[in-house]
Amino acid sequence: MPGNHEYGPIGDRDAESSSTKATQYKRYNIISRSEWLLELGSLAASLTLFVGIIVIFWNINNKPRSDWTFFISLNSVVSVLTTLCSALMMHGVSEFIGQLKWLHFKNRPRKLVNFEKFDEASRGPMGSFKFLYGVRLNLATVGALVTIARLAFSPLAQEVIDYPERMITKADDRATFGYAHEYNRNLSGAMFNHKMISSGAVPHDSKMQSAILQGLYNISSPQDFTCPGSCEWSESYISLGFKTTCENVTITTLRTEKCVKPSGGVIKFCNMTTPGGIRLSTQHVDTDSQTTFRFNASSTMDETAQQLPRDFPDLVRFAVYRATSDGNFNPNNINVTECALSLTAYEYSEGHANGSEFGFGSKKEISLPHKRWNIDGGMGGFNGSVWTNASKADGLPELTLGWVDIKALQFYFQSEMISAEWVDGNYDNVNPGISAALIGGVDLEQRFTMMATSMTDYLRAGPNHKTAKGNRVQMVTYVSIRWPWLIGPAVIEITAVLFAIITIVRNRRSRGVPLWKSSALAVLACRHEKGVGDEVDWIRSDVKDIKKIEETAEHTSVKLE
Repeated sequence: MPGNHEYGPIGDRDAESSSTKATQYKRYNIISRSEWLLELGSLAASLTLFVGIIVIFWNINNKPRSDWTFFISLNSVVSVLTTLCSALMMHGVSEFIGQLKWLHFKNRPRKLVNFEKFDEASRGPMGSFKFLYGVRLNLATVGALVTIARLAFSPLAQEVIDYPERMITKADDRATFGYAHEYNRNLSGAMFNHKMISSGAVPHDSKMQSAILQGLYNISSPQDFTCPGSCEWSESYISLGFKTTCENVTITTLRTEKCVKPSGGVIKFCNMTTPGGIRLSTQHVDTDSQTTFRFNASSTMDETAQQLPRDFPDLVRFAVYRATSDGNFNPNNINVTECALSLTAYEYSEGHANGSEFGFGSKKEISLPHKRWNIDGGMGGFNGSVWTNASKADGLPELTLGWVDIKALQFYFQSEMISAEWVDGNYDNVNPGISAALIGGVDLEQRFTMMATSMTDYLRAGPNHKTAKGNRVQMVTYVSIRWPWLIGPAVIEITAVLFAIITIVRNRRSRGVPLWKSSALAVLACRHEKGVGDEVDWIRSDVKDIKKIEETAEHTSVKLE
């Protein structure tokens, strides 16, 4: 360089000096190493990696996280790929900024300090920040913005991946509950020498009796189902069942009351009949005792009839007399409730279970009026049954009840286990029956509904139950791709590609500018010459072919003075 002087605006001159003619710049093929091969290659590799990331996102989107079986996690793979992608992208961007530096000084005189700002911008984000504030807008500004935005490339790509928890269902034979289209213990073969005229002649169903008592005593029992965790049943199921209907008949019944006090006796006996024909009896002894609870039941069927009675599907009618007694044991607050236990069907939908809890989203009663029912074998036959025709239109299957099981149920309600009396005061209640469950202020309608539900639940798990298989429900972590987060990296990548194309086109048009890019050797090969008179200072180099500069550097040894 010449002797010391102050720096001023300079330019890169492509003209002869006073002593030496500058070497003309030699052009190479655009994809040669001396042109843009490495930059185009790195940019193409960056674009390929970016497309690869998109392909990965596309293939894993909305799939269980467990589907990703690669030994490196999805986030780690994306992190590695985005780091490589941005690194390859920045190799080209840095070189393009470096080349635009020479174009910048070729157009017209510039401040020499801009040379350093271009150089810093090609090195990283901090230099790019300085470049934006220190140099007027030009094409290299785009490169500086890409360099800064590159810092957000990988974080934004990571934000694309989300791991929501989703409930999924999968068929599982262990997810089961019962439903029944039939209640028939098939006892006809064991009863060839029996007569169905009394309770003692018909084998009782102890489990059905247990279900009745559990309902009456408000005892909750676990639902009969199996489920390995959380389950659901998407289909609907029809099941045979029971229902009760109750009515307050106090006034009507008390109008029929007739009381008798035997001559010489102290007990007054009263009899009354409900509208349904059920007889209730009470007793009273002045200042001594008073009936406060009476339960009685009657069958709606004749054991020898060949046709179903008019009231069918009512199986049993029963009535409850309740009262309180004052200090003299006079009856007060008398209430008579009459109920009927009937056959019905239920449609169970939206079954669900979680741990020990089980239930249905919908339970709809399907009425089974008298006209739907048929009798087979006569009501007096041990192998007889009552049944309904299947109806495709109504979605009803054939429903069947064995005659023996009907009679066992009716006899049980008429037995002393159920039909009983409780007398307050000076009286020995040897047969309290179920009085403890229903006496006092118990809501009878609710309690009998619970009884019918308990009986229905028994049928669903009883000897004729069918198995409804459902699905196991589990929380599964999914991969969800939030595509809007990918807009940022895509814009950065596309901007880098456009920046490369425009820079290459501008450079190919400016043939008077050497292709030195960010080469430090090219800077060392230049010299700063003071302009003559009013001329600007010049940056001059006698060798403009980067290959020759590199060859010279390869064979030259230097030392800092």
